[in-house]
Amino acid sequence: MKSLSNRDYQKVLAFMDDMAGPAQNFRHQALAAFEKRFGFHQANFWICNERNDLIRPEMRNISHHAMDRYLDTCYQYDILMPNKIGHRLRNQHVLRIQDVLSPQEYEQSDYYDEFMSRHGYYHQMVAYLMDNGRLLGCIAFMRSEKENPFQPNDMACLELLTRFLSRSMGNEEFPEAFVSMSQEERELTSKEREVLALVQKGYGNEVIARQLFVSINTVKKHLQSIYRKFDVTNRTSLCYKIHAGQK
Repeated sequence: MKSLSNRDYQKVLAFMDDMAGPAQNFRHQALAAFEKRFGFHQANFWICNERNDLIRPEMRNISHHAMDRYLDTCYQYDILMPNKIGHRLRNQHVLRIQDVLSPQEYEQSDYYDEFMSRHGYYHQMVAYLMDNGRLLGCIAFMRSEKENPFQPNDMACLELLTRFLSRSMGNEEFPEAFVSMSQEERELTSKEREVLALVQKGYGNEVIARQLFVSINTVKKHLQSIYRKFDVTNRTSLCYKIHAGQK
């Protein structure tokens, strides 16, 4: 993977800061941050259900007409659909069409003819959000032929951010995950649930901070909120209460 320049690294950090606050719609917030920090102004953010179907696209500057046509027939032609490039996802989580097909092959494909060219698109880059081998969702970024192609540094930034976004997607995207939760766990924010999961694995604050790309002080603030919601005062009593509730 291409190493990040200082400028790109600052963009990544700024994106993470944009995502730090509460949001009613996590995917909408992410697409807005991508446009603000990277200039990715046309995109779809899909989530993946338990059958590995891509569902419920969150669109940014994509016409409903284009999306309707894609969902009607053109999805089956999409060169970067996960089921077509799954073997590549073991080693990388960001792909462009040009990484899969030559320009000649692409321009002769059904996907180019039936969808991309008809709606004014040419370049496409997809970030795949994975968690322990499971596909959580993906973000497809689009550009016209007149715009600059997506570059290796764009891919390098996204490779880093796919890990951040995978950890941050939150249970609001997967409401079925709440079924087995205690009342206290349901009251936690998505970030607090991430911290709690790592606490239960026995990780200390410094390790949790590195895992979640946040400061140690932020971890401590999340922990204090978790303790308050569980009516405990320390890690030991927190883990004991959770364990007792699972019996």
